[in-house]
Formats: sequence, C-alpha cells, structure tokens
Amino acid sequence: MPSSLDVLATDGLKVLGTLGFFVPAAILVGLVVFAVVRDRRLSAQEEAEDARRAGMEREELPTPPPRAD
Repeated sequence: MPSSLDVLATDGLKVLGTLGFFVPAAILVGLVVFAVVRDRRLSAQEEAEDARRAGMEREELPTPPPRAD
C-alpha cells in the first residue's frame, strides 16, 4: 500500500509579502543607524574644535604693551 504524498503548494505572494515588510524595515533601521552615527561624529568634532579653541585661547601669549620711547 503506497503512502500518499502531501505536497504543499505555495505561491510567491508569501515571499513578496515577507520581502515587502523586511526590506523597507531594514532600510529604515539602516538610515536611523547612519543618522545616529553621523550625529555623534559631528558632535565629537564640534566638541574637539571647541576644546582646541579654548586651549589656544588659554595658551595665547598676551600682547605686549607698546614701548614708551
């Protein structure tokens, strides 16, 4: 007595539906991660520039007074 084979028939809509959800979600997550990394990098550069400027002002030589001749 041969056993019956159950064949599962699926269409491409499941795959398209899955890709239609996960691809835009992955793109959105990628954009958010990119924006956060870029913002932190810009903030770090601004802080470094502010610290450099403050250090230069602190170490600046005062202008000597004019000589009285």
